[in-house]
Amino acid sequence: MKANQNIFVSSLKLIFIDFAGDFFYFPIWWYTKGLKKAFFWFLNTVKDLEYRLAVGIWIKNLLVPMFGQTDWQGRLISVFMRIVQIIFRSAALVALTGCVFMIFLLLIFIPVFVAYGLIMNTAEIFD
Repeated sequence: MKANQNIFVSSLKLIFIDFAGDFFYFPIWWYTKGLKKAFFWFLNTVKDLEYRLAVGIWIKNLLVPMFGQTDWQGRLISVFMRIVQIIFRSAALVALTGCVFMIFLLLIFIPVFVAYGLIMNTAEIFD
């Protein structure tokens, strides 16, 4: 009988204390450690985008002739093509960074939207 009572008490403790504690701790975690993780995800994603688009490398090699053509026509074409590449790659980097930032903002406000929806729906039920 003692073992069954201990299992019952342990189950009640798990249900009411641990789950309730997790439920109330979630917003604290979300806006401290979770927000920190999301921020580092944002930074790492932007760094990865810059690495993949290589805007800095294109800027660094702006005046280096492409394909080893050192005559003035080759240099002119190289500079023009690199400027075009820099413009489009920079625009893509800005646009993708904006999308990633919007996802980051969405992660910040998800609990607020959920809480608002729960409060409004609960208020409708009791009216």
